[in-house]
Amino acid sequence: MLRRDFTKSNREYFKANKIVLISVAAFLVLGMILWAALGMNGNFEINGYTEFSVTVGEKATEKFGTYQQEIGKIVNSFDGKFDNVSIYGEGDDTKFVVRYLHDVNGNAELEINKLVAEKLGVEVEKVSEHTNVSPLVKNTDYIFTAVAILLILVISTIFAYARYNGASAMSVLLASIIGTLAFVSFGSILRLQVGMSYFAMLILLNVLISYFAINLFETMHKSSWLMSGDYDNAMQTALKASKFRMSAISVGLMLIGVLFVLLTSSTIKYMALNLMFMAVVLLAVGLFVVPFVWNVFITYCRKREYKVKASNIETKQ
Repeated sequence: MLRRDFTKSNREYFKANKIVLISVAAFLVLGMILWAALGMNGNFEINGYTEFSVTVGEKATEKFGTYQQEIGKIVNSFDGKFDNVSIYGEGDDTKFVVRYLHDVNGNAELEINKLVAEKLGVEVEKVSEHTNVSPLVKNTDYIFTAVAILLILVISTIFAYARYNGASAMSVLLASIIGTLAFVSFGSILRLQVGMSYFAMLILLNVLISYFAINLFETMHKSSWLMSGDYDNAMQTALKASKFRMSAISVGLMLIGVLFVLLTSSTIKYMALNLMFMAVVLLAVGLFVVPFVWNVFITYCRKREYKVKASNIETKQ
């Protein structure tokens, strides 16, 4: 076992990066509490939705804001959980579609139609029957996401252990777990709407965390500091070499998310918001959590011989 005491260097690393590490820890704790108390903020991708249309004798766009407010009150009075109003597609701007998330019984649907017709001054026949739309995300999607993340963790952890050492394997494993929990916490705190895009971002997050960690260890693997047993400098050298790439990928993902929010439809906005917050978690985990975890576990892991080619070894001054 390694005999060197890393307690001091752990304290120094935490002190230098305490704002990020404390922020991640705070998000984890608060998010898990909210998740346990409130659950996730599912949208139609999880729960399905119900919709009906209303045909008006004028362009729906002219009183769009009024339609949303008035119909929302009516639907919510029957526990329908109003979602949104949208203009009907295919060029028909005299009809709009109302969407709500909670099912209501048949009598309530008739009452909603009657009240909507009265409020908007149209005949009841102009309000269509309510149609249930099945969820776009099913239980099998939860299982697929969990299996995909598990496979990523198993493969990346085994690879890190075989090529580097136990500390590297634990860093990949714990970084992915912390990143996943941090992203779930973001969703709980900010009430992100959970759907297919949310699951896709979770899988992508784990792929990129594993990539960031292995890229960091591979750079460190070639460092001469390892040969002298100076693990602090080995990690810092690898971080300096990898920091730009990590930051560029995370910032690039963030900018893509911003562009999607500004320029695309509401459906894509769900994905864009998930992408943006995934980029934030990725950067925090890649630059701060992985090095900290590795630095802690290297104290207790049995050292493997690092195969460093002579051409890659630089002489310490």
